[in-house]
Amino acid sequence: IKDHDVTAEDRRDNIKVFSGSNAYHDLVASSDLVDALYIPLPTRLKKEWTIRALRSNKHVLVEKPVAPSANDYREMIQEAKLVNRYLMDGTMFVHHPRTKYFLQCISSEDTFGAVTEMNAAFTILGNDDFMTNNIRMKSDGDFQGCIGDLGWYCIRLAQLTFRGVGFGSWKSAQVSDWKLNDERVPIEATCLVTFQADDANSNDDEGNHNCNRTLSFHCSYLHPWQQRGEVCGTKQTAEVMGYVTPKEGPVSFKVCRTSDLSTANRHTSMSKIVIDEECVEDVHVPCEVPQITLMWRKFHDYCKVVEDRGWNSKDDICSLHEARTLSQISCENQLVVDALMESIDGNGKVVRLPLEKK
Repeated sequence: IKDHDVTAEDRRDNIKVFSGSNAYHDLVASSDLVDALYIPLPTRLKKEWTIRALRSNKHVLVEKPVAPSANDYREMIQEAKLVNRYLMDGTMFVHHPRTKYFLQCISSEDTFGAVTEMNAAFTILGNDDFMTNNIRMKSDGDFQGCIGDLGWYCIRLAQLTFRGVGFGSWKSAQVSDWKLNDERVPIEATCLVTFQADDANSNDDEGNHNCNRTLSFHCSYLHPWQQRGEVCGTKQTAEVMGYVTPKEGPVSFKVCRTSDLSTANRHTSMSKIVIDEECVEDVHVPCEVPQITLMWRKFHDYCKVVEDRGWNSKDDICSLHEARTLSQISCENQLVVDALMESIDGNGKVVRLPLEKK
């Protein structure tokens, strides 16, 4: 805040107020008042201020997208390891209990079948003020636009989905259709991301399609509110609505089974075949605590175990393993965002993953 906004009551009550042009610097540098910082700054500023905070021995929760590039985020993570502080991204839905139940459901091959693909969408309809003035529209701000903002969540749900069934290795990313604003920031994108089996040969240019799984998603500021993820298995499908920002209280997801074509003979026209979809289960998940609170609790746990035990501790502690894994997932999430931005720069080319370090 500005110096003249500091009130006499603030000074009288010994409330520490950071004001003036150096307010952010003074806050970050303070060693006795702050243990951790939340950094929701524009993407181009996140690396600088995250590293400043870490070097001042602060844990950091950084808003997504986490950095201008995955290489920048690797440097940020390395800095966190050097000072023994934790760096976490602010993706809240991963801490919601529904996400855990959803992933357990689709990983049961006996009932769900083998996971084959995922479709997702996250769209919002920006008004004139949003499309003109919001930081997500600015090339010097959140220049990754809807891909780094909305697409981030689609990518993260796919990461969790495919990692859980042995297809956690990236293969390629492509933007097949997109729209840019006047500052060349993506405001709409249709994307395809290919995963491969963890034990697949990543150097196989021919590619074994049996070892591939795909995420297709649409993210946009030009369409009405939509927020869904659908995972397809060989026996069932599962759909979750509002997965990024669920309502408070009990939530659900739907599991369905469709009839196959085994009853149709080879002469039956497709127009006469009726495919019935049966809702096998509407899974209700109780949640008494808002997901933002759950995220902060996890952040606290991870900060504490990293500070007490160290990033590189060999102790077999579940929360330490979770903290390291989440850090890796965040970096991979940013890597895919980078690849999709590169695809747009290359006029929709297919970008192989992982990207070469620049």
